[in-house]
Amino acid sequence: MRITRKYEFVDEAEANEAIDLLRDEEGNLTQSVVKLGYLTTPAVIDEEGNTIKEAVVSTKYAVDVSWSTKPLQSWEPFIVWPTPMGIHNYGSSSQRDEYSKTYCELHPDSEYCNPPDPEE
Repeated sequence: MRITRKYEFVDEAEANEAIDLLRDEEGNLTQSVVKLGYLTTPAVIDEEGNTIKEAVVSTKYAVDVSWSTKPLQSWEPFIVWPTPMGIHNYGSSSQRDEYSKTYCELHPDSEYCNPPDPEE
């Protein structure tokens, strides 16, 4: 079963160094990698068009990997756990379910894992 993990690096060069560890002898990637780059949290605008909160561009370079093997230990220092599924996902429901389950095991008090009761 493939698993999705999300990572952040100082910059694209550091990400590329880690990605190069995923190449076989011919230079082909052995895992599915998506370079997301510097993610932006959008601005918050009220109904009158006033900016409540400015957009924020991350200082970290984001990369997602769909692992067909056990994730490399060298990638462990770069792992992050944004609320499922974040900006990007691979589309497989089993990968989304595995990520969400692991996220909730690591963050059991998260509102994502304990949604409020719907108001009636």
